[in-house]
Amino acid sequence: MARGKSGKPVNKERLLQILANGGVVTKRQIELTMEYDYMYRIPTELWRLKNHLGAVVKSHKSGREVIGYELVNVDEMKKLLSDRGFDVLPIVSDENGVKTLNDLNAQPAPVKQTKTKKQKVAAPADVDEVTELTD
Repeated sequence: MARGKSGKPVNKERLLQILANGGVVTKRQIELTMEYDYMYRIPTELWRLKNHLGAVVKSHKSGREVIGYELVNVDEMKKLLSDRGFDVLPIVSDENGVKTLNDLNAQPAPVKQTKTKKQKVAAPADVDEVTELTD
């Protein structure tokens, strides 16, 4: 595959270099290692990895929030990176001491059971009957 004049990896390749370490990588570790200011674009880069390069990425969640990503086909992607002339990037440690996903102590969010409300029917009020008298 022909590359441009610079030998720098594009964002999807940089993300792949981080995920190729194997195991679960937290979003904070990705941010620190990539030095990427636009973290809201990470799902787009993951989509490009999936559709353009054939990567299989699994999301790890705590409730609805994604807290980390895991590359499933690590060996294939390491070979792809070496064919493109790149190596795996070492993960930068977090200043908060988060090294693995277990350090976050993430718990699944409790599922709340919702009850269906019964509609109250208004009780009939005591209505006086009015009778009309005509002569």
